[in-house]
Amino acid sequence: MSVDELGVTGFELEGDAVVRITRVVAAPKDLVFAVHTSPRHLPNWMVGPPGWTMPVCEIDLRAGGAYRYVFRAGDGTEMTISGTFEEVVRPDRIVATETWSGGWPQTRNTLTFDDLGGRTRITTRVSYPSSAARETALQSGMREGMDATYAGLDAYLAASFTMRLELVPVPVKDVDAALAFYAGKLGFTVDHDLQPGGGPRVTQLTPPGSACSILLYRDLPGLDQPPGTLRGLHLVVDDAHLARAGLLARGVDAGEVMDMGGILFVPFADPDGNTWMLQEMPPGIRHPDHM
Repeated sequence: MSVDELGVTGFELEGDAVVRITRVVAAPKDLVFAVHTSPRHLPNWMVGPPGWTMPVCEIDLRAGGAYRYVFRAGDGTEMTISGTFEEVVRPDRIVATETWSGGWPQTRNTLTFDDLGGRTRITTRVSYPSSAARETALQSGMREGMDATYAGLDAYLAASFTMRLELVPVPVKDVDAALAFYAGKLGFTVDHDLQPGGGPRVTQLTPPGSACSILLYRDLPGLDQPPGTLRGLHLVVDDAHLARAGLLARGVDAGEVMDMGGILFVPFADPDGNTWMLQEMPPGIRHPDHM
């Protein structure tokens, strides 16, 4: 098994008093360097055994700067790691001393970050004051602890790439007229309707039961799509016929129900001409791979 394989922690002994640890993670080098050196990130993954947290994370990231991490268990037990940075080369290399509370000897740690084309190899060389000190660390569960820590890093990096579609801009000519349609006729909830600093108006609404909202806009910087040119936004409903009847009752000019291979659609448009579809996906519709 290659040490450059994701999820594998490599351990090698160098000379009489050095441990070399390698791990490849699925993230670019700049991000990996940041999560190793920022109080914003470290307490989210480098927390020790299950049930422990890092309530204190102080970092002065420069040559001669100090750092201090305080770890705390659920029963209040605390452990501290502290040291001084000797060398900081962003985003390639960090050299620092490290001292653990509890009488452990000081080590000198060198971390390097190598770009592997979107992945990053993290190499840590831990230099102990003696071979006996190194052996004591190895017998303490160092390998298992590093594996668990890197598993936490993998999970944190994976979560950092989670993406949620939460807001769809809808270009309109008249925000008030559009607001009357979306809130008054469609029943969307008005989340925000404000004008920060006297600038462009920001009007955000959410369809009933939806996790995604829309933004009605006119003349917002960076958004230059002409009003009425947005096409085919879908609103998923349980019953297309019933939902269409509801739209008609509210004065919305909804089209006929269209059956496309068992999936039902109902077209309609807002006052500016932005088009929408009600969509009903009946139970039993199969994925193409299963047909």
